Amino acid sequence: ILSSDDLLTMERLPRSIVIVGAGAVGVEFTSCYADFGCQVTLVEIAPRILPLEDAEVSTALARSLAARGVRILTSTTLLPERVKAGEGGVRLAVRGPDGEVTLAAEAVLVAVGRQPVIDGLGLEEAGVRLERGFIAVDAEMRTSAPGIYAVGDVTGGLLLAHVAAAEGALAADHIASRPAVALDYRRLPRATYCRPQVASIGLTEEEATAQGYTVVTGRAHLRANGKALITGEPEGFVKLVADARSGDVLGVHILGAQSTEMIAEVALGQLLDVAVWEIGATVHPHPTLSEAIGEAALAAQRRIAALSTTQR
Repeated sequence: ILSSDDLLTMERLPRSIVIVGAGAVGVEFTSCYADFGCQVTLVEIAPRILPLEDAEVSTALARSLAARGVRILTSTTLLPERVKAGEGGVRLAVRGPDGEVTLAAEAVLVAVGRQPVIDGLGLEEAGVRLERGFIAVDAEMRTSAPGIYAVGDVTGGLLLAHVAAAEGALAADHIASRPAVALDYRRLPRATYCRPQVASIGLTEEEATAQGYTVVTGRAHLRANGKALITGEPEGFVKLVADARSGDVLGVHILGAQSTEMIAEVALGQLLDVAVWEIGATVHPHPTLSEAIGEAALAAQRRIAALSTTQR
Protein backbone atom coordinates (compact mmCIF):
# COMPACT_ATOMS: atom_id res chain seq x y z
CA ILE A 1 0.00 0.00 0.00
CA LEU A 2 1.89 2.99 -1.33
CA SER A 3 1.96 6.76 -1.67
CA SER A 4 2.96 8.58 -4.84
CA ASP A 5 6.42 9.12 -3.31
CA ASP A 6 6.82 5.35 -2.92
CA LEU A 7 6.04 4.78 -6.60
CA LEU A 8 8.96 6.99 -7.58
CA THR A 9 11.46 4.87 -5.64
CA MET A 10 10.27 1.36 -6.48
CA GLU A 11 12.91 -0.94 -7.93
CA ARG A 12 10.45 -3.33 -9.55
CA LEU A 13 7.36 -2.48 -11.55
CA PRO A 14 4.15 -4.11 -10.26
CA ARG A 15 2.26 -6.10 -12.86
CA SER A 16 -1.04 -4.82 -11.44
CA ILE A 17 -2.03 -1.81 -9.38
CA VAL A 18 -5.22 -0.33 -7.90
CA ILE A 19 -5.16 3.46 -7.71
CA VAL A 20 -7.55 4.99 -5.18
CA GLY A 21 -8.40 8.58 -6.06
CA ALA A 22 -8.81 10.02 -9.55
CA GLY A 23 -7.61 13.55 -8.98
CA ALA A 24 -4.52 14.86 -10.75
CA VAL A 25 -2.04 12.56 -8.97
CA GLY A 26 -4.16 9.45 -9.37
CA VAL A 27 -4.84 10.10 -13.05
CA GLU A 28 -1.20 10.90 -13.81
CA PHE A 29 0.01 7.63 -12.30
CA THR A 30 -2.86 5.76 -13.95
CA SER A 31 -1.75 7.00 -17.36
CA CYS A 32 1.92 6.37 -16.60
CA TYR A 33 1.48 2.82 -15.35
CA ALA A 34 -0.89 1.96 -18.18
CA ASP A 35 1.87 3.02 -20.57
CA PHE A 36 4.28 0.78 -18.64
CA GLY A 37 1.99 -2.16 -19.40
CA CYS A 38 0.56 -2.60 -15.91
CA GLN A 39 -2.98 -3.76 -15.29
CA VAL A 40 -4.51 -0.62 -13.74
CA THR A 41 -7.81 -0.19 -11.87
CA LEU A 42 -8.77 3.39 -10.99
CA VAL A 43 -11.25 3.91 -8.13
CA GLU A 44 -12.98 7.27 -7.56
CA ILE A 45 -15.71 8.18 -5.08
CA ALA A 46 -17.03 11.01 -7.30
CA PRO A 47 -19.19 10.32 -10.37
CA ARG A 48 -16.27 10.99 -12.74
CA ILE A 49 -12.49 11.15 -12.83
CA LEU A 50 -10.81 14.56 -12.44
CA PRO A 51 -13.99 15.77 -10.73
CA LEU A 52 -12.76 19.37 -10.47
CA GLU A 53 -12.23 19.66 -14.23
CA ASP A 54 -14.84 20.32 -16.90
CA ALA A 55 -17.17 17.34 -17.33
CA GLU A 56 -16.50 17.00 -21.07
CA VAL A 57 -12.77 16.83 -20.46
CA SER A 58 -13.21 14.23 -17.71
CA THR A 59 -15.48 12.09 -19.87
CA ALA A 60 -13.17 12.22 -22.89
CA LEU A 61 -10.12 11.36 -20.79
CA ALA A 62 -11.95 8.43 -19.19
CA ARG A 63 -12.73 7.06 -22.66
CA SER A 64 -9.09 7.43 -23.65
CA LEU A 65 -7.82 5.62 -20.55
CA ALA A 66 -10.41 2.85 -20.92
CA ALA A 67 -9.34 2.32 -24.53
CA ARG A 68 -5.81 1.72 -23.21
CA GLY A 69 -7.07 -1.01 -20.89
CA VAL A 70 -7.65 0.90 -17.65
CA ARG A 71 -10.58 -0.29 -15.55
CA ILE A 72 -12.36 2.77 -14.14
CA LEU A 73 -14.77 2.51 -11.19
CA THR A 74 -16.49 5.82 -10.41
CA SER A 75 -19.10 6.56 -7.72
CA THR A 76 -17.22 3.86 -5.86
CA THR A 77 -16.12 3.82 -2.22
CA LEU A 78 -13.22 1.89 -0.74
CA LEU A 79 -14.10 -0.24 2.29
CA PRO A 80 -11.04 0.26 4.54
CA GLU A 81 -11.92 -2.55 6.94
CA ARG A 82 -11.75 -5.02 4.04
CA VAL A 83 -8.18 -4.20 2.96
CA LYS A 84 -5.74 -7.08 3.40
CA ALA A 85 -2.07 -6.77 2.47
CA GLY A 86 0.33 -9.69 2.23
CA GLU A 87 3.43 -10.88 0.42
CA GLY A 88 1.43 -11.66 -2.71
CA GLY A 89 -0.14 -8.23 -2.93
CA VAL A 90 -3.29 -6.53 -1.69
CA ARG A 91 -6.94 -7.56 -1.68
CA LEU A 92 -9.57 -4.92 -1.08
CA ALA A 93 -13.30 -4.41 -1.42
CA VAL A 94 -15.11 -1.44 -2.94
CA ARG A 95 -18.78 -0.56 -3.16
CA GLY A 96 -20.22 1.12 -6.24
CA PRO A 97 -23.29 1.24 -8.49
CA ASP A 98 -23.02 -2.50 -9.17
CA GLY A 99 -22.69 -3.40 -5.50
CA GLU A 100 -19.62 -4.71 -3.74
CA VAL A 101 -16.61 -5.72 -5.79
CA THR A 102 -13.40 -7.41 -4.63
CA LEU A 103 -10.15 -6.24 -6.21
CA ALA A 104 -6.70 -7.80 -6.08
CA ALA A 105 -3.38 -6.32 -7.21
CA GLU A 106 0.32 -6.42 -6.44
CA ALA A 107 0.17 -2.81 -5.20
CA VAL A 108 -2.29 -0.11 -4.18
CA LEU A 109 -1.63 3.62 -4.61
CA VAL A 110 -3.50 5.87 -2.19
CA ALA A 111 -3.96 9.18 -4.03
CA VAL A 112 -6.90 10.72 -2.17
CA GLY A 113 -5.32 14.03 -1.23
CA ARG A 114 -2.53 15.73 0.65
CA GLN A 115 -2.04 16.87 4.22
CA PRO A 116 0.37 19.64 5.27
CA VAL A 117 3.57 18.61 7.06
CA ILE A 118 3.45 21.13 9.90
CA ASP A 119 3.88 19.07 13.07
CA GLY A 120 6.72 20.23 15.28
CA LEU A 121 7.06 23.68 13.71
CA GLY A 122 5.77 25.48 16.80
CA LEU A 123 2.91 27.11 14.94
CA GLU A 124 0.54 27.07 17.89
CA GLU A 125 3.12 28.64 20.19
CA ALA A 126 3.79 31.33 17.59
CA GLY A 127 0.08 32.13 17.28
CA VAL A 128 -0.35 30.86 13.73
CA ARG A 129 -3.99 30.00 13.08
CA LEU A 130 -5.02 26.87 11.17
CA GLU A 131 -8.11 26.23 9.03
CA ARG A 132 -9.07 22.61 8.23
CA GLY A 133 -5.54 21.61 9.16
CA PHE A 134 -3.87 24.09 6.79
CA ILE A 135 -2.15 27.37 7.62
CA ALA A 136 -4.56 30.29 7.22
CA VAL A 137 -3.20 33.28 5.27
CA ASP A 138 -4.55 36.56 3.91
CA ALA A 139 -4.24 37.93 0.36
CA GLU A 140 -0.58 38.87 0.99
CA MET A 141 0.25 35.39 2.36
CA ARG A 142 0.49 36.70 5.95
CA THR A 143 -0.46 34.34 8.76
CA SER A 144 -2.23 35.43 11.94
CA ALA A 145 1.17 35.84 13.64
CA PRO A 146 2.94 39.15 12.90
CA GLY A 147 6.01 38.71 10.70
CA ILE A 148 5.23 35.09 9.71
CA TYR A 149 4.23 34.27 6.14
CA ALA A 150 3.24 30.94 4.59
CA VAL A 151 3.09 29.89 0.93
CA GLY A 152 2.49 26.76 -1.10
CA ASP A 153 0.67 23.56 -0.28
CA VAL A 154 0.61 24.17 3.49
CA THR A 155 -1.93 26.96 2.88
CA GLY A 156 -4.43 24.55 1.29
CA GLY A 157 -5.01 26.43 -1.97
CA LEU A 158 -4.15 25.10 -5.42
CA LEU A 159 -1.53 22.43 -4.67
CA LEU A 160 0.62 23.24 -7.70
CA ALA A 161 4.31 24.14 -7.91
CA HIS A 162 3.82 27.22 -10.10
CA VAL A 163 1.15 28.52 -7.72
CA ALA A 164 3.50 28.07 -4.76
CA ALA A 165 6.24 29.95 -6.63
CA ALA A 166 3.87 32.83 -7.38
CA GLU A 167 2.79 32.93 -3.73
CA GLY A 168 6.42 32.99 -2.65
CA ALA A 169 7.16 35.94 -4.94
CA LEU A 170 4.09 37.77 -3.63
CA ALA A 171 5.12 37.20 -0.01
CA ALA A 172 8.70 38.33 -0.71
CA ASP A 173 7.48 41.52 -2.40
CA HIS A 174 5.22 42.29 0.55
CA ILE A 175 8.00 41.62 3.08
CA ALA A 176 10.29 43.97 1.12
CA SER A 177 7.53 46.62 0.89
CA ARG A 178 7.56 46.42 -2.90
CA PRO A 179 4.36 46.93 -4.93
CA ALA A 180 2.58 43.61 -5.41
CA VAL A 181 -0.71 42.47 -6.87
CA ALA A 182 -2.66 39.78 -4.97
CA LEU A 183 -3.21 36.53 -6.84
CA ASP A 184 -6.58 35.84 -8.44
CA TYR A 185 -6.79 32.07 -8.09
CA ARG A 186 -9.54 31.88 -10.70
CA ARG A 187 -6.98 33.04 -13.26
CA LEU A 188 -4.20 30.59 -12.41
CA PRO A 189 -3.67 27.66 -14.79
CA ARG A 190 -4.05 24.04 -13.72
CA ALA A 191 -2.15 21.16 -15.33
CA THR A 192 -2.50 17.38 -15.22
CA TYR A 193 0.32 15.42 -16.83
CA CYS A 194 -1.47 12.35 -18.08
CA ARG A 195 -1.69 11.19 -21.71
CA PRO A 196 -3.30 13.14 -23.28
CA GLN A 197 -2.56 16.09 -21.00
CA VAL A 198 -5.24 18.22 -19.35
CA ALA A 199 -4.86 21.96 -18.81
CA SER A 200 -7.46 24.45 -17.67
CA ILE A 201 -8.07 27.89 -16.26
CA GLY A 202 -11.13 29.60 -14.81
CA LEU A 203 -14.64 28.23 -14.48
CA THR A 204 -15.96 24.99 -15.92
CA GLU A 205 -19.20 25.12 -17.89
CA GLU A 206 -21.02 23.62 -14.90
CA GLU A 207 -19.58 26.18 -12.48
CA ALA A 208 -20.36 29.11 -14.77
CA THR A 209 -23.96 27.98 -15.21
CA ALA A 210 -24.37 27.50 -11.44
CA GLN A 211 -23.09 31.04 -10.86
CA GLY A 212 -25.81 32.49 -13.07
CA TYR A 213 -23.91 33.35 -16.22
CA THR A 214 -25.53 33.08 -19.65
CA VAL A 215 -23.04 30.53 -20.87
CA VAL A 216 -21.88 29.90 -24.41
CA THR A 217 -19.11 27.54 -25.40
CA GLY A 218 -16.82 27.19 -28.38
CA ARG A 219 -14.90 24.04 -29.29
CA ALA A 220 -12.09 23.15 -31.64
CA HIS A 221 -11.14 19.51 -32.06
CA LEU A 222 -7.50 18.64 -32.57
CA ARG A 223 -8.41 16.11 -35.25
CA ALA A 224 -9.00 19.16 -37.45
CA ASN A 225 -5.68 20.74 -36.45
CA GLY A 226 -2.79 20.46 -38.89
CA LYS A 227 -0.01 20.36 -36.29
CA ALA A 228 -1.79 17.69 -34.23
CA LEU A 229 -2.08 15.53 -37.36
CA ILE A 230 1.56 16.14 -38.29
CA THR A 231 2.80 15.07 -34.85
CA GLY A 232 0.47 12.07 -34.80
CA GLU A 233 -1.34 13.19 -31.64
CA PRO A 234 -4.79 14.35 -32.78
CA GLU A 235 -6.68 13.27 -29.66
CA GLY A 236 -8.42 16.03 -27.73
CA PHE A 237 -10.01 19.44 -28.04
CA VAL A 238 -10.09 23.02 -26.80
CA LYS A 239 -13.25 24.21 -25.05
CA LEU A 240 -13.80 27.88 -24.28
CA VAL A 241 -16.51 28.93 -21.81
CA ALA A 242 -17.79 32.50 -22.14
CA ASP A 243 -20.42 34.88 -20.82
CA ALA A 244 -22.84 35.67 -23.64
CA ARG A 245 -23.78 39.04 -22.14
CA SER A 246 -20.32 40.54 -21.64
CA GLY A 247 -18.24 38.47 -24.04
CA ASP A 248 -15.82 37.69 -21.19
CA VAL A 249 -13.82 34.49 -21.16
CA LEU A 250 -14.90 32.53 -18.09
CA GLY A 251 -12.72 29.47 -18.57
CA VAL A 252 -10.72 27.44 -21.06
CA HIS A 253 -10.29 23.66 -20.88
CA ILE A 254 -7.90 21.71 -23.07
CA LEU A 255 -7.39 17.98 -23.56
CA GLY A 256 -4.42 17.25 -25.77
CA ALA A 257 -0.79 16.28 -26.08
CA GLN A 258 0.65 19.77 -25.45
CA SER A 259 -2.24 21.35 -23.58
CA THR A 260 -0.05 22.33 -20.62
CA GLU A 261 2.01 24.48 -23.02
CA MET A 262 -1.04 25.92 -24.79
CA ILE A 263 -2.72 27.14 -21.60
CA ALA A 264 -0.05 29.83 -21.05
CA GLU A 265 -1.58 31.96 -23.81
CA VAL A 266 -4.93 31.85 -22.06
CA ALA A 267 -3.34 32.64 -18.68
CA LEU A 268 -1.87 35.84 -20.16
CA GLY A 269 -5.25 36.66 -21.68
CA GLN A 270 -6.95 36.21 -18.33
CA LEU A 271 -4.41 38.48 -16.64
CA LEU A 272 -5.10 41.16 -19.26
CA ASP A 273 -8.86 40.50 -19.10
CA VAL A 274 -9.20 39.93 -22.84
CA ALA A 275 -12.59 39.23 -24.38
CA VAL A 276 -13.57 36.29 -26.55
CA TRP A 277 -13.41 38.33 -29.75
CA GLU A 278 -9.86 39.46 -28.93
CA ILE A 279 -8.60 35.88 -28.72
CA GLY A 280 -10.45 35.10 -31.93
CA ALA A 281 -8.94 38.12 -33.65
CA THR A 282 -5.41 37.15 -32.62
CA VAL A 283 -3.58 35.67 -35.61
CA HIS A 284 -2.06 32.34 -34.60
CA PRO A 285 0.81 30.90 -36.68
CA HIS A 286 0.11 27.88 -38.89
CA PRO A 287 0.54 25.03 -38.39
CA THR A 288 0.42 25.16 -34.58
CA LEU A 289 -1.68 23.61 -31.87
CA SER A 290 -2.41 27.13 -30.63
CA GLU A 291 -4.65 27.69 -33.66
CA ALA A 292 -7.23 25.57 -31.85
CA ILE A 293 -7.50 28.22 -29.12
CA GLY A 294 -8.29 30.88 -31.69
CA GLU A 295 -10.79 28.62 -33.43
CA ALA A 296 -12.56 27.81 -30.17
CA ALA A 297 -12.83 31.55 -29.47
CA LEU A 298 -14.25 32.20 -32.92
CA ALA A 299 -16.82 29.44 -32.41
CA ALA A 300 -17.86 30.99 -29.09
CA GLN A 301 -18.01 34.46 -30.65
CA ARG A 302 -20.33 33.22 -33.39
CA ARG A 303 -22.69 31.87 -30.72
CA ILE A 304 -22.55 35.16 -28.81
CA ALA A 305 -23.42 37.04 -32.01
CA ALA A 306 -26.27 34.64 -32.79
CA LEU A 307 -27.74 35.09 -29.31
CA SER A 308 -27.44 38.87 -29.59
CA THR A 309 -29.27 38.83 -32.92
CA THR A 310 -32.02 36.60 -31.53
CA GLN A 311 -32.52 38.85 -28.49
CA ARG A 312 -32.84 41.95 -30.67
